Amino acid sequence: MHVTTIDRYSPEPGTVLQWVVTPGSRPIRSAVPPSFNQNFHLNAPDGPSVWLAGGFDVDGPIDSKALEQAFSALLDRHGALRNSFVRNDEGIERQLHRRVQLKQLQDSSFDTSAEIRNHLRTALDTHCRRFGSSTCLLSAIDRPGRSTVFCGFDHAHVDAYSIAIIVAELHHLYSGYLADASGLSIEPLPHVGDFIDYCAAEAVVEKVSPDDRRMRAWLDFLRKNDCAPPNFPLDLGIVAGSSTAQRSDVRHLLDADDTQRLAEVCQRANTSVFAGVLTAMAQCACAPSESAYMPVLVPVHTRRSEHWHHAVGWFTTNVPIEVAAGTDFIDALRRNGGELRNALQLGEIPLARVVEVLGGLKATRSDVFMTSYVDYRKLPGAELHGAIDAHHVSNVTAADDAQFWFSRTDDGITLRSRYPDTPTGRATMTSFLDDLSRVLRSAVQ
Repeated sequence: MHVTTIDRYSPEPGTVLQWVVTPGSRPIRSAVPPSFNQNFHLNAPDGPSVWLAGGFDVDGPIDSKALEQAFSALLDRHGALRNSFVRNDEGIERQLHRRVQLKQLQDSSFDTSAEIRNHLRTALDTHCRRFGSSTCLLSAIDRPGRSTVFCGFDHAHVDAYSIAIIVAELHHLYSGYLADASGLSIEPLPHVGDFIDYCAAEAVVEKVSPDDRRMRAWLDFLRKNDCAPPNFPLDLGIVAGSSTAQRSDVRHLLDADDTQRLAEVCQRANTSVFAGVLTAMAQCACAPSESAYMPVLVPVHTRRSEHWHHAVGWFTTNVPIEVAAGTDFIDALRRNGGELRNALQLGEIPLARVVEVLGGLKATRSDVFMTSYVDYRKLPGAELHGAIDAHHVSNVTAADDAQFWFSRTDDGITLRSRYPDTPTGRATMTSFLDDLSRVLRSAVQ
């Protein structure tokens, strides 16, 4: 899986086919509130759309009928893709759509990658919205020899794991409808739960005691930072309460062989590759200030039940960890491996309950300093990612802090990062990311 941003996405020229989703029945008002993540997203300041998109290649020109059938089957299968949100006098309301319809837009042909990229970005910004019935865009780039299926969704309805699921299922469904127009011979997909049921369960907040050791760990972490999420420790040239255009960086940190060597180093330290990259980050981020620790939030998926393994939705929570920098990589790695294992247990505490016991967060920034790690080799459809040139594409919006997404594939480890596009931010992040590459390469020598 290639994890990138829309400003770096360069599909080959062709004819863009597009479908938008319209209600096929009267929307039903749902009593299920937005999840914790959805609520945070829906209440964010107005600005550019925050959407996630996925794309993959198929042989030959697009069969519009087969692709439309595949899109419809995907929407029917996942309730998360058939609900929307409206804002009214009572707050934010979830609406359910038992049926949805696809409306094909006019085809558009382009001669350059830049023209297609700009067209897709405008269409995604238009149709992948937080509020209203327009939450996704389904499309394809039609070419004689090899075409691309591409679709995007407002972040309220999907996470990174979901994009991998969508790519795998659309490829499966489209291939099936191509082979058999009736769809009767398509191998059934795994049973999935409905993300709305997950949200309903999450709304019943477990009354975890303030004396629970996991709760105490959460509270200690946040109180050390004045009851707010931590900020990236290096100067990005932006003051709290302001934001600027986002700048992105996508770089290949380690190839497959070096990644395997890093995995062996981490295994000998009784920990994971994720602990390894966190340790390298801390050593680079803490060196200028000589800090001992780098506090950061780590997103982790909550698909703990088989019911959710192939479900589309925003199945993530965050866990806190103070990553030790240290002067010796291996010593810090051993310590951070244990801290990461302990931190993962804190994901069992509902974030809504943490905020309740804390008395509210006092966040000074819109973005949260976080570091994500996804091993795409373990996600649905991973065996096809290379052959079909699978992509995860995110929008470029505004930023007031730094965020990092590490992805491991058969090709090694890649890092996508976003940060405020200021002169100080550019200088700081160029130095930090170069140092990070150096530290990781040194760790496997």
